[in-house]
Amino acid sequence: MKIIILHGLYMHGMVMQPLSRKLRKFGYRTKILSYNSVAINEQRLFASIDHALSDSEPNVLVGHSLGGVLIKRYLHTRPLDTQTVSHVVTIGSPLKGASIVTKIQDLGMSAILGNSPEFGLKQHDSVWTVPQKLGSIAGTLPLGARSLLMMDCPMMSDGTVTVDETKLDGMSDHVEIRTSHTSLIYSSLAPNQIDHFIKHDCFAH
Repeated sequence: MKIIILHGLYMHGMVMQPLSRKLRKFGYRTKILSYNSVAINEQRLFASIDHALSDSEPNVLVGHSLGGVLIKRYLHTRPLDTQTVSHVVTIGSPLKGASIVTKIQDLGMSAILGNSPEFGLKQHDSVWTVPQKLGSIAGTLPLGARSLLMMDCPMMSDGTVTVDETKLDGMSDHVEIRTSHTSLIYSSLAPNQIDHFIKHDCFAH
């Protein structure tokens, strides 16, 4: 089985190498895709995913933050069956957009976001309607810019994205890890949960 991995906002594929190595230890083949997260060329990125898909075994798509949001958009533009892509795992992904993005825009700081709000980071209504099993991993350690910008300490979050923003009607399962937004991709629990979800259609609770 092949796992295709997408990074999040302001990142490069290199940051996903530790997660990729851990997943390979479970016996998966992995492919990390890089893209410009503040000047997103959706057509080029989706073509890269198309090219990366194995045609001889099932594929799994894994995305951190914006990467997971883009995977959702990708599958809604491609009528792929579960023999081609069986599972999707998102890690700290605001699947209905991120309130922190709205706040940044309200503060007149939209320039730092580039065009990313246009590709799913802007808050919107959404439901998971494609046939692939979706598992969403959320962080619960609120270390990040959110506490400074939002002043919503009671809201459970990973410091960037709220736990509620990682939930989507139609998903198969959801699990929380006690770590912050960026640290989610380095957590030893994340690859274990991804492997469990692929094998059992649910996380280890």
